[in-house]
Amino acid sequence: MVRKSKDAEFICEYEIKDHKIMTMEEEKRERVIAAALKEFNKGYHSANIDEIIKEAGISKGLIFHYFGSKRGLFLFLLKYSAEIINNEYAKVILSSRDFLENVWEVSKLAMEMTLQYPLIYGFIGKAVFVLNEIFPEGLPKDIPNSNEGLLQEILKKSDRSFFRDDIDRDKAQNVALWTMKGFSDSLLAYGDDLENYNANLDKLMKEFEEYVELLRKLLYK
Repeated sequence: MVRKSKDAEFICEYEIKDHKIMTMEEEKRERVIAAALKEFNKGYHSANIDEIIKEAGISKGLIFHYFGSKRGLFLFLLKYSAEIINNEYAKVILSSRDFLENVWEVSKLAMEMTLQYPLIYGFIGKAVFVLNEIFPEGLPKDIPNSNEGLLQEILKKSDRSFFRDDIDRDKAQNVALWTMKGFSDSLLAYGDDLENYNANLDKLMKEFEEYVELLRKLLYK
């Protein structure tokens, strides 16, 4: 028999709008979320609930009332962050039929959003490395996957006739998407050093644009 974890009530599927904390006064709620994101930017194991309550100005009892445990708070932040990013990506209007142009536009937005939401991206950058450890039972299935949704949108909107006739177009698309993912993963090296990231943003965008242009020469007619 599988034993339920003591925080099982909080490790489940739910929409952010239905979470208990949404009943909290907005300014106070945003303070709690910001304090938690800031603390978890140190990494899951280094994050200290006492620091969060001190920063947010609330009691430890309230934290456990709303989230059940450190793990429950961590899951809420994952869902909250994914929803914020998903909502931003949902605003993207891909008007071009050019696959590589759409890849470039989406990648550019992702790089800019890192500066718009530094706490969220810093949190996610650390979180991805401990998900299997913290949630051995697996994550709830309702965490929105903005990347998957955008990928499907790019593939749906793109005109495959741009690709050369003498290459496999599925493989060509995969090469471009792997390049995008590899470049995005390389940005994690900046961690929470946003000052350095910001200083290099124009250079990074130019570098990725050069990759896109190289792919255009290799894969397009």
